[in-house]
Amino acid sequence: AFAVASGLARQQLEQQRFTLEQFFTPELAHQLQTRPDLLDGKSAEVSLLVCDIRGFSRISERLGSTKAVEWIHDVMTEMSDCVQAETGVVVDYVGDEIMAMWRAPSEQPDHAARAARAAIAMASRLPALNRRWEQVLGEPFAVGIGMNSGEAHVGNVGSERRFKFGPLGDTVNIASRVQGCTKYLQCTALITGDVYRRLGDSFATRRLCQVRVVNISRPVDLYELSTGEGEWATLKARYEAALQCFEAGDLRGTARLLGELINAFPHDGPSLVLLSRAAEATAEQKKFDPVWELPSK
Repeated sequence: AFAVASGLARQQLEQQRFTLEQFFTPELAHQLQTRPDLLDGKSAEVSLLVCDIRGFSRISERLGSTKAVEWIHDVMTEMSDCVQAETGVVVDYVGDEIMAMWRAPSEQPDHAARAARAAIAMASRLPALNRRWEQVLGEPFAVGIGMNSGEAHVGNVGSERRFKFGPLGDTVNIASRVQGCTKYLQCTALITGDVYRRLGDSFATRRLCQVRVVNISRPVDLYELSTGEGEWATLKARYEAALQCFEAGDLRGTARLLGELINAFPHDGPSLVLLSRAAEATAEQKKFDPVWELPSK
């Protein structure tokens, strides 16, 4: 009886360890197994990252379910590796989207920087993934990454029947909305002002605009996080000068600066979007508002 009980206890511990390692690195899973109080629900400052595969529904419909599952499994494995390399927590997979978190359950003073490095690493994995899948997909694919930092309630947000460790609150909702903003602004990675203030000048960023996202009343400052090389300093300086002009209500000056900028950087999505907004605002008769009201998620 003692031997059977010991065997069952070991089996239970192994199952618990396996469950924890689905969310955490092996080292952190071991800490949580020995200190389960770390999983208790609490309010904590965290950094969140949401990564979504662009065009997934359209591409997966053409692929069929079997190949689509193989593709999403490969992509999510690569993206999860980027999270765990920065000691982040893989909170959830929802279809073609992954959510990750830093600074809970363990302390990480540089949580925003870890999230930013993970985002840059995710973008760097795309060329190899596209080479691996280009013949199957018939086209390249991209991702959109949104990040936010702030207070959230963190703990078991599942039920008594199913464990699910993660965050809840406006900080989470904004991170998800910011990911959606990458589609409108035609860029890979966006961070909020709350992330930017924690990063300082340690990463290449540029301020893009202020937006109002669905179900969030206060405007959100958005910055692009550079995920590659190129003439970033020049692009940043010229774009932010045009943005300053736009927010001051000088729409003609904005159009002039952006026209020159787009001649130099013809494929820069945010510049094309801001020029379109300036032209639309010029044609409208209503009072000008530099905050962009996004129509959907």
